[in-house]
Amino acid sequence: MQYTLITGATDGVGLMVALELARMDEHLIIHGRNKLKLNRTAEELKSINPSISVKTVVCDFASLKQVRDAFVKIKDENIRVLINNAGCFDSTGVITEDGFGLTYQVNHLSHFLLTHTLLPSIIKNAPSKIIVVSSMAHAGSIDFETLKKGRFGYSYSAYSCSKLCNILFAFKLSRMLKSKGVSVNCLHPGVINTKLLIEGWGACGIDISKAHQMVLYAYELKQDITGEYLKDFSISKAADFAYSEDNQDECYEIGLSHLKDYLNFTNANP
Repeated sequence: MQYTLITGATDGVGLMVALELARMDEHLIIHGRNKLKLNRTAEELKSINPSISVKTVVCDFASLKQVRDAFVKIKDENIRVLINNAGCFDSTGVITEDGFGLTYQVNHLSHFLLTHTLLPSIIKNAPSKIIVVSSMAHAGSIDFETLKKGRFGYSYSAYSCSKLCNILFAFKLSRMLKSKGVSVNCLHPGVINTKLLIEGWGACGIDISKAHQMVLYAYELKQDITGEYLKDFSISKAADFAYSEDNQDECYEIGLSHLKDYLNFTNANP
């Protein structure tokens, strides 16, 4: 039995994707930080399609220890598709217990950690896919000296830099995993009235019922399409900065350095 794992699956884009995949008979592993809400989501998915298997992973991405402990427990599950979707828009400048800006840690660093934790399973289940939810609001560049500090201030600046990190990470992984039968793409999901959009920009997007569409587009792409930025149901163009392999490598190495206490249990360079 092979699974699709979705982070941030209890509301917004992640929930809409989970509901649609349940209708498509996909077995699911769903992540959330609220156990009660997560269990209710699992029940809803099972009510839609009693024939599928639904497993849950509860942890708060603001804690790297929680991320490590939670995803190590499921690293032996057969994961064919990983959808890195969870995200936040912090408007106050919260610093996590790990010393990183909340937006950077939740949107990028915790996904970096869980992706590497699950990579052996994803590679074993090839042909497989990693889908990274970024944003057209990604920054045009990153100051790597600032990135080394793990903090980008807060609000739009932090959010846009974290979304560029997502793209750099996806492009780097695509290069690393192409020969192993794993495709990696990133995408702009659309301007959708999620809690995140309302927090950052107000209710200026389309109805939440359409939130799954771009992720499903990436989900159904041909396996040989990899290392792409997707937008408006087509292959699009991210910031020029993202296509530099040197920039991808630098962002990746900084991520490894930030996770040096957590990646010793797994192979960070498959």
